[in-house]
Amino acid sequence: MLRCVVRTFGPAADVVATETYDPPRPGPGEVSVRMLLASVNPSDLVTISGAYASRTALPFVPGFEGVGVVEATGPGVRELAAGQRVLPLGSAGAWQQVKVAEARWCLPVLPLLTDEQAATSYINPLTALLMLRQYVIPAGGRGAAGAADAPRVTEAPGVVVNAAASAIGRMTIRMLNREGVEPVAVVRHPRGRERLAGLRTAAVLCTSDTAVREALPAVVREAAGGRPPAVVLDAVGGPEGGDLARALAPGGTLVHYGLLSGRPLPAALAAERPDVRIVLFRLRDWVHTAEAAPLADAFARAQHLVADGTAATSVAHVLPLLDVREALRREAAPGRTGKILLHAG
Repeated sequence: MLRCVVRTFGPAADVVATETYDPPRPGPGEVSVRMLLASVNPSDLVTISGAYASRTALPFVPGFEGVGVVEATGPGVRELAAGQRVLPLGSAGAWQQVKVAEARWCLPVLPLLTDEQAATSYINPLTALLMLRQYVIPAGGRGAAGAADAPRVTEAPGVVVNAAASAIGRMTIRMLNREGVEPVAVVRHPRGRERLAGLRTAAVLCTSDTAVREALPAVVREAAGGRPPAVVLDAVGGPEGGDLARALAPGGTLVHYGLLSGRPLPAALAAERPDVRIVLFRLRDWVHTAEAAPLADAFARAQHLVADGTAATSVAHVLPLLDVREALRREAAPGRTGKILLHAG
């Protein structure tokens, strides 16, 4: 069997290697999952870099998101059976041909999803869904946040979506559009404007424009119709995330869920804007503390959003595990238009 292994932290394309291994048999409460496809996500690259070294033991197999088929079950497993397609969550390890995981963390995949859809139905769709449920759309909304037959919300807060041209940025905007919300979209490169074609936004701001970047709080307020936004969804951090927090209305919320800039939010931000709430949203924290029923409900809803196209992710390349370093180089390539997947077959 083949797996990708990290034995020292560093740039992913330099430190990830492929090796052979003998997967263990599943123990009590465990299953063996024959992996089909796994995604390459920013969260994987950040972990490989050593950003979470204090909680990441070496060596390890990367990959927080992937789809596979149950191959064997250990003693005491009754809720899953061989041949069932699942997403083994709760830990890394998707970048290998067989992953042994706790059965309770293997969530069934909707039959209507393709393998590519299933392999991209966890991290981004569930993150977007939960952020909107918790911080943007009231529970009475429909589509992304509430029951499909619930009334559409009549009033929603002004919203800013940072890194709007990213895969999760675009699906977040589509979810907001389902609720009748047109956010201010912030992109980091002019080509990001093209990726937002067909989506409804109040404005698209590009931070590569010096005039926008140097006066971002004021520009955001102007783009929002002169009213400070109530919510900012930030996947960038650094000075840009700080400026978007400064644009918030009193009592507003910055939901910080990514670090694409590689830099944390300004240390003085909390003291500078004590009137706003700064939320560090981590999908892992929610998944590991959620009860089984809410987790299954949220995951099923996310999969339906993938199936109907709202939370769909385009795929740029599918490469075998043996070509993992080429996959990682393509992941880092400027202008990439879709997700990179690893084929475990």
